[in-house]
Amino acid sequence: MNRLLCALIAALCMAPAMAGELFEHPQTPAQAQAIVNAAMPGLAQVQVLRGRYTQRKFLREIPRPLTSSGEFLLVRGRGIWWHTQVPMESELLLNRRSGQPPGVQVAASTFFAMFALDLDTLSQNFELFAMQSGPRWLLGLRPREAALSAWLEQITLGGREQLQQVTLVETTGDRTEIDLEAVSQPLSSLTPAEQKRFEP
Repeated sequence: MNRLLCALIAALCMAPAMAGELFEHPQTPAQAQAIVNAAMPGLAQVQVLRGRYTQRKFLREIPRPLTSSGEFLLVRGRGIWWHTQVPMESELLLNRRSGQPPGVQVAASTFFAMFALDLDTLSQNFELFAMQSGPRWLLGLRPREAALSAWLEQITLGGREQLQQVTLVETTGDRTEIDLEAVSQPLSSLTPAEQKRFEP
């Protein structure tokens, strides 16, 4: 029991330490991909990720974070469905459909690439940083363009066998933390309604 407790404490303490060092480790897309693939060797075979999320928004003017939760569905190469259930119900669908305004296309592409860990796409707009310690990995993103860096300081993605946490830090000091719990599934797991939702 003592060994298990010590191992748990060590794991919990390792995450902040790693996050503090992360942006001292710049990587090329190939190098960052190698780090992520080493921790998640089955990443390329993941077709569908289905799970739940909890999001906390920390604002300087408010002492407690604004919390929301719900479910999400990511289909590789097609898009992501984000369904907020608490505190208010809402849906957001980001996909590959044409005809969207350029700004919406960039935002949708970036958001999808983060959750799909598409580092080639992310490297077009962000500098990449990555490191691994045992089964845990961290990926850092810093904006290349002045328009984006004017409000976004950095993004941190982390996990073990899969993506488990996303943290966005704004230049104002506000930040958003998203915890994910998901399982990978085959394309055949999609219902007819879900397949129609992701049609181009």
